[in-house]
Amino acid sequence: MSKSCCDKTSGKELKGILKPLLFIAVVPTVVVAGVIFLISKSQSTAAVDRSEIDVSDTTYKVDKNSFSFGTVSMRDGIVETVYELTNTGSEDIFVKELFTSCMCTKAQLILSDGTQTGFYGMKGHGGLNDFYVGKLIKAGETVSVKAVFDPNAHGPQGTGFIKRNIILSTNLKSNPNIQFSFDAEVIK
Repeated sequence: MSKSCCDKTSGKELKGILKPLLFIAVVPTVVVAGVIFLISKSQSTAAVDRSEIDVSDTTYKVDKNSFSFGTVSMRDGIVETVYELTNTGSEDIFVKELFTSCMCTKAQLILSDGTQTGFYGMKGHGGLNDFYVGKLIKAGETVSVKAVFDPNAHGPQGTGFIKRNIILSTNLKSNPNIQFSFDAEVIK
């Protein structure tokens, strides 16, 4: 006698069918998750190891520490500016972290070879390693720090004068936190 699709399946038969299906679904999922975890760990340590960095007595110069956007309209949207930093000393500068003073601002490090980091924001709005840069600025090298400001980030009530900071945390002995700032008068 043949079974139809509507016949009841016994518990034993169901277990016999589900065991291989469960094995086929779970094992590859666990393997893929493990591989992704290992790859992400190896990529996050690909930057310079923090424990291998000495404090540096090197010097630097910046093209500007501050910038004024003047009037920024919410209607016109996002504005950006770029700051340049040159390592004028004889030792490398190690950039540990890059972060901003407010969630309306993002910052990016652009190395002399054109390599760009991702955008970094305000501390407290991400994980502990979300601000880690791990890049070297070689002696004589000039890098750029791009600041991007979104005047709409605080909603329609976010008008008026604003001042924001971008901070590069480094291994410099004197002034380890290099700070850039900008201001604007935000209007609707």
